Amino acid sequence: MKMMKRYLTEGEQRLLLSAPKKFSDVLAQRDYAWMSLLNLTGFRVTEFSLLTVGCAHNALKLGYVFIPREHRKGKRKDHSKLVTQPVRDTLHELLNIRERMGYINHPDQPLVMSRNSKAMSVRSYQARVAHWAALAGLPDGVSPHWFRHTRAMNIMARTTSRDPRGIVQAELGHASIASTGIYTAVTREAMAAALNEVDGVVVRKRAVRQHTEWRAS
Repeated sequence: MKMMKRYLTEGEQRLLLSAPKKFSDVLAQRDYAWMSLLNLTGFRVTEFSLLTVGCAHNALKLGYVFIPREHRKGKRKDHSKLVTQPVRDTLHELLNIRERMGYINHPDQPLVMSRNSKAMSVRSYQARVAHWAALAGLPDGVSPHWFRHTRAMNIMARTTSRDPRGIVQAELGHASIASTGIYTAVTREAMAAALNEVDGVVVRKRAVRQHTEWRAS
């Protein structure tokens, strides 16, 4: 079984999301908000880039973010994401940031705006994540899609549900439960903990043996 690598550990999530918090400008605040929302929902970045102010208002009213099939990969089926309290708070923040950037919150306007009065492109999202990841000291290659894997890994690690894979499938909108199998692979944290434990045992045994040999001599 392969080890899952393209996600953020708990520590890496804190590092990445704390990077823009060190700056007071509105673009850093914007980036913190949308990265937080991706981390909380597991949106595909293309789906997320198509969200409008109206989508956000409807989500706050109805308790679910609706994603029409036309905006989804494969275009097979509509999908909805639950608006938990952190998601609700972040949606409000994104709407407030639009106003601080000087935009009117018209329902048809993009939820996240670039500095040139247009919706942020997928390439822009990728570039901004890479920028903040570099400032956070994370390895090269971190992209918006890592948040999707991170959402799944967070669910697997934190839920007490008897069916964590089913929760991941429902949250990410996978057509088949088989698609969630990747999230049951060995994690980097588990691998590191196990190997450090093994090597720690070896080191302790070696120290005991050397101490015994010294006492005998």
